[in-house]
Amino acid sequence: MAKLAVPPLLVILVLLQSATRLPVAETSTADQEYMHRLAAATGAERLLGWKADSDPCNGSWVGVTCAPFDGNRIIQIDVRGLLRGGGTLPELDRQAGSLSHLRMLDLGDNNLTGPVPTLFLDRLLTLRLDGNAFSGLPHSFFRGMPELHYFSISDNPRLEEWGLWSDLLSLTELRVFNASNANINGTLQVFLGNLGAFPALAEVSLARNRLTGVVPEKLVSQSIAKLDLSSNGLSGSINFINNLASSITDLRLDHNHFSGPFPADLSGLYLLSVFSVAHNRLTGVVPPSLARVWRLSWVSVSDNLLQGPVPELPDSVKTDFAEAAVKGSFCRLDVHGPCDQETSSLLSVAAAFHYPEILAVSWRRDDPCDGWLGIHCGDGGGGRNKVTGVNLSRLGINGTIDPAFASLLYLEAILLAGNNLTGTVPASILQMPSLRVLDVSNNALEGTVLSVRHDVLILADGNRGGLNVTAIAASGSFSSSRFQLSEATTPFLTFAAVFVALFGY
Repeated sequence: MAKLAVPPLLVILVLLQSATRLPVAETSTADQEYMHRLAAATGAERLLGWKADSDPCNGSWVGVTCAPFDGNRIIQIDVRGLLRGGGTLPELDRQAGSLSHLRMLDLGDNNLTGPVPTLFLDRLLTLRLDGNAFSGLPHSFFRGMPELHYFSISDNPRLEEWGLWSDLLSLTELRVFNASNANINGTLQVFLGNLGAFPALAEVSLARNRLTGVVPEKLVSQSIAKLDLSSNGLSGSINFINNLASSITDLRLDHNHFSGPFPADLSGLYLLSVFSVAHNRLTGVVPPSLARVWRLSWVSVSDNLLQGPVPELPDSVKTDFAEAAVKGSFCRLDVHGPCDQETSSLLSVAAAFHYPEILAVSWRRDDPCDGWLGIHCGDGGGGRNKVTGVNLSRLGINGTIDPAFASLLYLEAILLAGNNLTGTVPASILQMPSLRVLDVSNNALEGTVLSVRHDVLILADGNRGGLNVTAIAASGSFSSSRFQLSEATTPFLTFAAVFVALFGY
């Protein structure tokens, strides 16, 4: 007898009809028990119709998703902004396995209160607790969620102070960590000093907390695209930003206590779009290499101690340079172009000193004769004052002596005694026709200074690096009768230098 061919479509329809007649498994007792407690504690019975005598997986529980082919276990709870009546979170029953198949839990923007319970959720990928009024997190909170990818607890200002503890290192799958305005204190050493534990971490937001200390030098990441550390109490340099060069697109470090100069070369940050370092204590010039970061859209640098010319960026980049210039950050008021020659020379000197803050506070705008610390000026002819003396003695300055001193054509006295200067004394300084006094005593300078002129007083004793002063025999020794200072410069010198200059001993 010939077999009757059955159309494939008919087979599919029969199978689907049979599947619809299969009984749906009842939600696990552990899941049901916890969900009923959650409904009562958060007011979801009244707000969302989560009935106490019903199955959370019956399709009527708003925001609850179950997996019918996985024992009808609850895999997602998304009630963001739906429980605005407040409430608290009940403890999970770990032994019973409550919500043990849960993948996503979003309780954001609900004004929930009380402590966050310990969550033993081995399969949880996403946890959103932001926008609530929780009072605290349990110690070792993150150890119970080894698969967590996304965590947000931002805008929970009532949390008891907590730190970025070592239990975070158990989150080896972490991609996003948002905890802005969450009352975090302490340092970043454990979290950002061990980024090797988070090979896929792409976003970190820790703004508006109470973090202190420096950003770890070990902060090296090939994955972080967004880093927001704004509005904390962080300090130290920002040299770490070049460690993020291959991935960073959004970097916000504003409203902290960062200090020192920018890294010299920023061109490696080729993906960077948003760069905010406003309201810190940064010094020096904005490096021209910033103009080679071609994806930039926003740059904010105001309320620092910046110097030098206004950075030149494409018109497509929005900045606060005009505001910064008005407050004295640049040598010109929103006008591109170089600074005055003497200003540029002194900024080169400051660069060799690593742009110390003690100088940056007063070395503002484009006139060194207008109250710059340690700068003395006299008549340079033509009705213009010129720099005739630099006295930066005993200011705790580090670094080296820059040859740019030699481009200050009216300079008669350079006093740098009692600092921590290293390296050698540039020969070009001793060749300045106007120079009369060079005091580099009590530093850590090395090498040999050749004294070739009778009319220049060189003071170099007490240098830990072994600096020597050698007089050229044919030139003779220093003669006080040939030593003359302008009337404007004489009162500028230290008492010791003037005494030796006038009396020869």
